[in-house]
Amino acid sequence: MKGNLLLYQAGADAHIDDPLGGWMTSKQLAERDRIVFDIAATIGLPVAWNLAGGYQRDEQGGIEPVLAIHRRTLAACADVFLGGAPALT
Repeated sequence: MKGNLLLYQAGADAHIDDPLGGWMTSKQLAERDRIVFDIAATIGLPVAWNLAGGYQRDEQGGIEPVLAIHRRTLAACADVFLGGAPALT
């Protein structure tokens, strides 16, 4: 597949608790990421991805709920392409 590249925008605003109207649970978002990375790896397609969106806030007004989603995306990528997810807090 010379010359091909998958551009993947891993948005967190699709989360069901996002104030902009998401519909996917945390488990569904993790599965979405896993599917994208698995397919790319299986067919040998390079992936360039970015973390995007996400407007949830925690009780203190911080963005920890969004960061947790983004960490799970990173973990899925590392698991597929590096053979194991890094320890993320």
